[in-house]
Amino acid sequence: MLGRCGATHAREVAPYRSWLAVALADANEPEQAAEEAKNVIAASGNLSSERTEDVPEVREVLADYGRLLLVRS
Repeated sequence: MLGRCGATHAREVAPYRSWLAVALADANEPEQAAEEAKNVIAASGNLSSERTEDVPEVREVLADYGRLLLVRS
């Protein structure tokens, strides 16, 4: 679903979906939690922002964990 939406909508939805993943894990639903977390990570690969490119902390996170982001074209 997020793949069909624009970056602004995906940025708005991603935090809620990540909270859903945590809630599912807390509810002892690990399969659903993992699937939701995977969806959030995959959608996040397309959310680059010019505002964050010059932030050292963002560059550090991307350098350390960027491999986890699945860029879909």
